[in-house]
Amino acid sequence: MFKKIFFLFLLSFGTSIFASDLARIYLNEGLEAVGRELEKELANKNFWLTELEGKDLSLGYYSERTAIVLTNKTDKTLKVFLYNNGSLNQVFEQSNVLTGLMGDKQKEGDLITPVGFYDLGAKFDPKNTYYGPFAFATDYPNLLDRVNDKTGGGIWIHGYPMDGTRLDEYKTRGCIALHNHILVDFSKIIDKEKNVYAMTENKEAFRTNKEDIASIMASLFAWKDSWTVSDIDRYLSFYDEKDFKRFDKSGFKEFANMKRIIFSRNEDKTIKFSNINISPYPNLANQKMFRITFYQDYQATNHRFRGNKLLYVKLDENGKMKIIAER
Repeated sequence: MFKKIFFLFLLSFGTSIFASDLARIYLNEGLEAVGRELEKELANKNFWLTELEGKDLSLGYYSERTAIVLTNKTDKTLKVFLYNNGSLNQVFEQSNVLTGLMGDKQKEGDLITPVGFYDLGAKFDPKNTYYGPFAFATDYPNLLDRVNDKTGGGIWIHGYPMDGTRLDEYKTRGCIALHNHILVDFSKIIDKEKNVYAMTENKEAFRTNKEDIASIMASLFAWKDSWTVSDIDRYLSFYDEKDFKRFDKSGFKEFANMKRIIFSRNEDKTIKFSNINISPYPNLANQKMFRITFYQDYQATNHRFRGNKLLYVKLDENGKMKIIAER
């Protein structure tokens, strides 16, 4: 892991001065000190602006090849974009898509198609010909939905009734429906891909750029550094005091009190992040919101965790990440 980070920095900075500095630190203070210097650079926005140069980040940053399914309730379109190592290409488009009602879904039975960003599961048999030959399920309600008390489920991309029954926006019950032959074409595009799904009502709301992604990357590693060194005040500054909710729905005050107790132990710990994905999060308030996923390797004296981490964040007016939900 260290070698990968080391060469990443050498390539990004392209200067022997920086390499000499690292070599001097290694000779005088050892390998761990070199690692600390590299971690500092990961919290530097300018590093990420250089690293992300030339990448199409308008639909986010992904650590692996990903199909992004984007549906818009206003213009009734469904598009698929393929992201691969900073290259983004549209590979599918369908107009006159049937969706549920407009607005922000709040509860089961309101017939509204939720606005947000979701994982899209594999093709499955819905066991009911009303939904066409097969369907794809979203993971609504996601963590952000649940901590905000949104209810319901079963939001799918599916076909039309096999018996020819006519569908309308009420009968989809919040789902997205494609004519069956189009659904087949859609499945051929995404069947072998890692898929994510976004629903928006505003074309411009689901877009981001290099500046925002660089800000989030730098904030993410600065947050990790404050966590590693048990700097509780700096750590908590990355949370939105007003809107933050933990996965158990506890608010910022309860969360902060718990973390102060844990950080007071001042345990030695190592924290590593990998496989980072950052997606702009559609929302009707048109705020700069994002979903972040990554693999976390956390090791402290009394606790070890290896697994996937999920954050929902906002960017404040200074470009600093503010966490509003996490798991």
